[in-house]
Amino acid sequence: MTDVTFATCVYDDLHATEFAGRQNRGTHYAFSLAQIHKLGAPIYCFTDKANMQRFFPALYWHGIDNFKFVNYNLNESPYHSRIQQVKSGNPEIYIDGLAWRQRCVEIMWAKFDWLIYVLEDYGSPHAKDKFTFWIDGGLSHEGILPKKYNSIHGTKPYSTSAAEYHDRFFIDKIFNPELPNYLLNFMGDSDLMAFFCNQPQHNDPSSLPPVSQHYIGTIAGGLFGGRNSAVYELAKECQKVCEQLLATNCILKEEDILTYVINRRYAENPEREHEIKLFTFKTWYHEDWNVYRPNDSSFSDFFKDMI
Repeated sequence: MTDVTFATCVYDDLHATEFAGRQNRGTHYAFSLAQIHKLGAPIYCFTDKANMQRFFPALYWHGIDNFKFVNYNLNESPYHSRIQQVKSGNPEIYIDGLAWRQRCVEIMWAKFDWLIYVLEDYGSPHAKDKFTFWIDGGLSHEGILPKKYNSIHGTKPYSTSAAEYHDRFFIDKIFNPELPNYLLNFMGDSDLMAFFCNQPQHNDPSSLPPVSQHYIGTIAGGLFGGRNSAVYELAKECQKVCEQLLATNCILKEEDILTYVINRRYAENPEREHEIKLFTFKTWYHEDWNVYRPNDSSFSDFFKDMI
């Protein structure tokens, strides 16, 4: 296998805390991570002791040989106190707003810090022949990917609803040892790859200096990466943007930060466009959703050649 490493995280029960986050995701994350483990590549998983105790039994049952767990307390984030100050100063947006109640800024921004940690820990932040990707821990899920990528769900009778629920996350036709090279084949000679939704996903006020919008839409934060050297440079740039935002009492989602950096690069030097290969899609819905329109390109379409 090509030298590919992944980074992810797992935290739960943040919704009612100062961090915020989605509700009732515990078993979702556990079963999804168990399937992502089947990639066979090294996976750095950032979590804390409480979540480790919660998720370890399920992960251990499915296998943890390629996981490297890193203890990381969110309240020790270098941004934590300043993020909370910004949220407290504008609660109607950052605390009461639905979109922000379901998002943990400390986790979103930590993706950049964690990628840098992985690259430095692995000892090859400047390598061009090694590759690192961020992957969201809950990505192996039928809400995002259709059942045709799941070879087991519905093929046998279930004695309990829990057993049936478990198999919903068995997206084995995607999350298997073929995926790392599948990503690299798409990336080709570029340095980075990402998924780009051509329908803007967020509408938050920004204090960043405006740049021309060559890419109109939003880069997805759930799966992106590339050559170590390029990922390292990208993560460092995004860290600086986080600091810019905090200095002006503003916060944005990591997807908007990524999109801003890519647009700024193009504005400064259009020749850099070739450095990133984007899979462009219109909707997260797929063929199993009754609201899906077949002519709309879906995120899941990227994986169609893996069947």
